[in-house]
Amino acid sequence: MRTSSTSILRTIPIQPGPMPTPDPFLFCVYHKDEYPEGPIHKTMEAPYPGNGHDFDPNAPYRMYHGTKIPGFPQHPHRGFETITATIDGIVDHADSIGNAGRYGKGDVQWMTAGKGVVHGEMFPLVNIDEPNHTRFFQIWLNLPKKDKMVDP
Repeated sequence: MRTSSTSILRTIPIQPGPMPTPDPFLFCVYHKDEYPEGPIHKTMEAPYPGNGHDFDPNAPYRMYHGTKIPGFPQHPHRGFETITATIDGIVDHADSIGNAGRYGKGDVQWMTAGKGVVHGEMFPLVNIDEPNHTRFFQIWLNLPKKDKMVDP
């Protein structure tokens, strides 16, 4: 057994988009979007619709899969947990088992998908006199085989 004087194994630069992850992680991503202040065209909508391929890490912001509001509309998860740790901005969450809420600016949300849940995460442009910047990490943790079908 190897011992170390520190618990930090390695560091990598943080950039928007997916990061390399070791087991047991499925996925880890850092989101950094510099959405403009609203209202855009007298609404709280983003300036252009996403097309499902809007993940350019060099753009100042991305719509992802959102059409009027940036984010990830209703989509399924199964067999893992998601941990969303916000730094800046707001996330609106709603799911198929009746949970819904708004969190952000340092909040953490933990969701166990287990045997399956459909949920959405959207990034509302709520500020009309200042930018609507969003920064957060999301980690997807693979559940052990015995827990993959737990209730969400």
